[in-house]
Amino acid sequence: MKAFKSDSSNSKSGQKSNLVAKSARNILVSILLVVGTQSYAQKAEQVISISGTEFTSPLIKRWITEYSKINPGLKFRLINEQEKGTQSDLQIIAHTPDKGEIGDNKTLVKIARVAILPITNEKSILFAKEFKKGVKQERLKAIFTNDQDKLDSVQSKVKEPEYTVYTKSPQSSVAKVISSYLGKQSEDLKGIYVSGDDLYLNTSILDDSTGISYNNLGLIYDLDKRTPISGIRILPIDLNNNGRLDKEELIYSNLDQVITFLENTKNAAVPTDNISFVTDKKGSNQAVANFVNWVKGLGQEYNHQYGFLNNAVVKDYALTQK
Repeated sequence: MKAFKSDSSNSKSGQKSNLVAKSARNILVSILLVVGTQSYAQKAEQVISISGTEFTSPLIKRWITEYSKINPGLKFRLINEQEKGTQSDLQIIAHTPDKGEIGDNKTLVKIARVAILPITNEKSILFAKEFKKGVKQERLKAIFTNDQDKLDSVQSKVKEPEYTVYTKSPQSSVAKVISSYLGKQSEDLKGIYVSGDDLYLNTSILDDSTGISYNNLGLIYDLDKRTPISGIRILPIDLNNNGRLDKEELIYSNLDQVITFLENTKNAAVPTDNISFVTDKKGSNQAVANFVNWVKGLGQEYNHQYGFLNNAVVKDYALTQK
């Protein structure tokens, strides 16, 4: 009987040891699963931060939306104007950078092109009398830089109605693009400075029947109707500089006609410039490189919808997806 009790005791002791060992194993497995899950989550939720030119944000957001459909584990963060100075994986610029503007450790990757057109109020007397016939580049230079010699040569022929020029600060991308087109520095642009969003240039024009300004295609055309927004007229640039608008120059009433003309002719009579990502030369972040390559290829499909021109797709083997 005593022997039986002894065997029973040993059996219970063994079972207890097995339970303890099993519990320990379960705890260890649970810990490994939690750690593994957290590690995977951290890897899966990698974040790409993007900063830069504000007016490109509708297109950037569309690129992010479409890319996220095939890369759901990747997250994006858009750094706004209030967070200036915050480091980002990608910076967007919509003008040709000045010397020293981009660091030696950075490189430019062209992803689209922006086009700028001059605009005025639909009630502009000057448009009805002169501008609707076509505006030469030299005339635009006189208007936006207040070139008195050029203005005097026009005014000597006929007394023209007064107009008010609205412009952006010299640091603005749209100011840099149009001033480069005019053969000037952005500091040479004259007029009333409009701060904040580029859309406020439109607001200034809508509030002033004498107003003249400029803006990118995506802001001066209704992106659904593909026609100029209500209350604004496009100053039709005389593309061949012959003093009149020929049939092939009657493109300004439709956004897609403007885009098609600019992409097919590469006409220098309209202000355009590249939109680029600024990224590290080393390209060590493969997730960033993959996104950039997608934008340069499949992402071009969405440019026209938002009033931007396509960039020529050139394979960059330094950014090839692995």
